[in-house]
Amino acid sequence: ILPDLEEWVTLLELEDAVGDETGDGDYVYPLASDFATPNDGGLWDATKLTVRQSAWNAQFILEMGEMTDIWGLSNGFSHQIVQIYVDQGETNYGKTEMLVGANAEIHPDWAWEVAISGTGEPGAVMGVQADTGSTSSRGIEVKGDVNTNTITFTISKGVIGDDIQNYRYVVVIGSQDGFGTGKWRDVDSTPSTWTLGGGSDPAADDGIDYDPNIIDLILEGDGQQEMLSSYDVDGHIYAKLTGFEMPELAQQIYGFKFVSSTDNSALFEWSTTRNGSGTIDCTEINNTANVISQSWDGIGLTHTSTITNLSSGTEYDCQVSVEDLISENIRISTSEIVDETAPDLLNLEVEIFEDGRVRISWYTSEKSTELIKLNDEIIFEYNFATKKNHEYITEPLSDGDWILEVISADASENSNSSKLEFVISLGVIEESQQNENNANDTSTNLENESSNYSSTIIQIGLLLVVLLIVVAFIRIRKNESDDDDVWS
Repeated sequence: ILPDLEEWVTLLELEDAVGDETGDGDYVYPLASDFATPNDGGLWDATKLTVRQSAWNAQFILEMGEMTDIWGLSNGFSHQIVQIYVDQGETNYGKTEMLVGANAEIHPDWAWEVAISGTGEPGAVMGVQADTGSTSSRGIEVKGDVNTNTITFTISKGVIGDDIQNYRYVVVIGSQDGFGTGKWRDVDSTPSTWTLGGGSDPAADDGIDYDPNIIDLILEGDGQQEMLSSYDVDGHIYAKLTGFEMPELAQQIYGFKFVSSTDNSALFEWSTTRNGSGTIDCTEINNTANVISQSWDGIGLTHTSTITNLSSGTEYDCQVSVEDLISENIRISTSEIVDETAPDLLNLEVEIFEDGRVRISWYTSEKSTELIKLNDEIIFEYNFATKKNHEYITEPLSDGDWILEVISADASENSNSSKLEFVISLGVIEESQQNENNANDTSTNLENESSNYSSTIIQIGLLLVVLLIVVAFIRIRKNESDDDDVWS
């Protein structure tokens, strides 16, 4: 069993109202016995939400009134669908429309940049990015525990974003239906075997459901019933929802780790709950009077720093501090060997996207820094040797010839470089495509005209044939009449 090396910091513990799994105030359970619980309810009644983070992930832990896994779903729970809408702040691409099936909207002031949805069914777990519309389940894990009545979302910061404690959230709970729209179970005006009651029927003119399928909404204080009842079926208006903000958080240090060392330096990474500055102190094990101290000034919440002037082949106890906080000790050893070998730089590649952006990727034989030049101009630089696999995506580039150069150096500042030339000609492609489309349109028009002309000729021919048949029939009938006339 591998140890759990993640160090979690709790950001929020929010108590939600108990007994409010009634949506807009009068939602009632479906009639099927699958929804029965020992306490006659609680399946969709969230009682507490805990939000915490590590250096790599965010975690949302929901405590429910009751939970079962009567249908044996892989994620360990059967009845709940939980969605988390993340408002990252002022952007030009935030969305108010909720994921399909929720039948509600996010208030424009709380427009979301990331939406996370999860049920007990792994195939229904996904994250949606508002700026691109992309949907993926990567970086999201959802697990339920019916023994503790908890549902836990573990979400990579690469999906949800890095600034967890400064975002705002709308968290909603509904009934999971494997055959429902967006995996939501419908709320109708009256309950049936598999649908909830207490809502409204679809609008008579367009057949659309405007009543929310949301049964519980995580809030600090009251307001759920008022928000969820703000829809109007006749007016074709969805309910508009807001959520909760994160509280001001005290400064903390977490995730302090040793990355690598050379003969005279060591590289560290750590996270803080707020921006800050401080020092890294390394004390020699066999000479506690010898303390090497170096200051750091961090922008953001994840920090990387190198302490230098260490002695080769020596053990140190190292700590990082911010304000009046000090992290745990980490014992490190510097190398006895002076590294004079540059890292190998391999597999330099570019991939040109349709919008003109370029993905640049390469591999180094040891952890190395990154410096990227296009036509001798530096476009990106990262000065800490922390990665072997390197990737960077540019802004859209103009058509023309480009010379790419990447330079990577190891922690001992031994560097290597590689160059690659590529051409962007998206305008030519678009013009060629347009010409091809025009040619196709012309060909199609000619074919249509030819088809119409042929159709006209065929119709005239058919009319002539019918006319000849009629004339022939008349003549035959006339001859028959003459032969049978007894007065002739």
